[in-house]
Order: sequence, then C-alpha cells, then structure tokens
Amino acid sequence: MSGQPGVRDDAGIRRITLDRAEVANALTLDDLTVIESAARDLPDEIRAIVVLGAARKVFSAGMHVETFLNTPPDEGRALIERVGSCVGAIRLAPVPTVAVVEGHCLGAAFELALACDVRICSTAATFGLPEVRLGIPSVVDAALLAEYVGLGKAKEMILTGGIYPVESVPAIANAVVPAAEIDGVVEDMLRALTSPTREVVAAQKSLFETWLNVGLAEGIEVSKQVFGEVFALPVTQQAIAAYEAGRRRKA
Repeated sequence: MSGQPGVRDDAGIRRITLDRAEVANALTLDDLTVIESAARDLPDEIRAIVVLGAARKVFSAGMHVETFLNTPPDEGRALIERVGSCVGAIRLAPVPTVAVVEGHCLGAAFELALACDVRICSTAATFGLPEVRLGIPSVVDAALLAEYVGLGKAKEMILTGGIYPVESVPAIANAVVPAAEIDGVVEDMLRALTSPTREVVAAQKSLFETWLNVGLAEGIEVSKQVFGEVFALPVTQQAIAAYEAGRRRKA
C-alpha cells in the first residue's frame, strides 16, 4: 500500500493528502490518528487546512473494509470513537477547512468532507454513505447531512447506501467545476477564507458549533458574549482601523 496521509505546510496552508490510490484512498485507524493530529496541532502561522486525495482521481472510499473485518464485535464503540475523534478535530479546527473532492467521497471520508467548512468539487465528484450495505449505521458527522440536503434526501442517501453524483446533491458543494479549473477555485477560496484575522475566524467557527447545538435564545446570548470578547482584542481594533483606511483610500 501507499503511505499514510501526507501533511505539508506551505505559505500558511496545511494540506492533508489521503494517499492509498490502490484502494481508492481507503482509510485505516492509523490514518485517522495522522489526520486528527494534523488538525489539532496547528502552529500559529497556519491559516487554513485543505484535505484532498492523492492523484486527484478520488477523494476516499472511506474506512478500509479490513478495519471492520479485523475489529472484534465488542469493540465497535471504540472503533467509531476513533472515527468521531478524527472527524471532530476537522470540524472544530480553529481555522477554515476545505475539502477538495474529485471522484468518490464515501463513508467516513464523506463525513470528513461534511465536517469541513467548504467543499470544492469537480464535476466527477460522487458522494455516498454505504454503511447500511455492510449492516452498520451511518453515524458521527453523517448527522450533518440533513443540514445540507434536507431530511428527506438525507434519509434516502443513508437508508439506500447509494452513490450520488454531485449534480444530484448540489447543496453539498460550495463550487462544482471541471477538474482542470479546481486548483484555481481552491486558491481563490483560500485567499477569501484567510483574509480575516485568525482570531475572528476561530470565534466565528465556535459560534457555528454553538448554533448547531443550542436553541435560538441561548445561541444569541453566547454570540453577544463572544462578540464582546473578540471586539476587545488588539488585533480586532487593528483590523477595524485597516478596513476604514482602505475604505477611505478607495473613496
């Protein structure tokens, strides 16, 4: 097999590359550890994370079937805790996360992509949660699917275990472009996502998590508290001043 996911930092961007082309970049438990560590251990200079498949023909087929075959029946909870910890690290990363999806994006890898803030897809991207075909439920960040496609479509996708071309579930993608154009679209998105201060992005991402997990009234109250804390930061005052100076120059 090829190696574990590659992790490379360049110009403030951390790229996590899924790299087992001979098995459609299927993931092992050790791979999950690498991905989770890359998402949690972020130097201050890292402004965004990109997750992509090696060779760009497939994102990932999800967990390697040998993982399920080799896990004793009474250790299923421990297995899915490993998956949840990895996917949760991507969802909760304090910087923007971008999944670059070409070809199949299935199972736990689909959950990983759903956990990312943005998904840039080629026209050949396909999505699916085939777990039911193995007799196991789709869990973890599959819970986010209804937020994107609606409850009815999410039930269809999960209960059939089918594979869906991106054009049939367009709400999953932030952009769908030919493969030849995908790198340029990703770079444009990264420039936009890394333009705000790292502090405000981290705060805003924490609020998205709050809004998903609490009621409206509590979410509003937490938002006001976070606003006050971020507003008081020196970097925020510098950003406001820089914005106003730029506005005046353009006037």
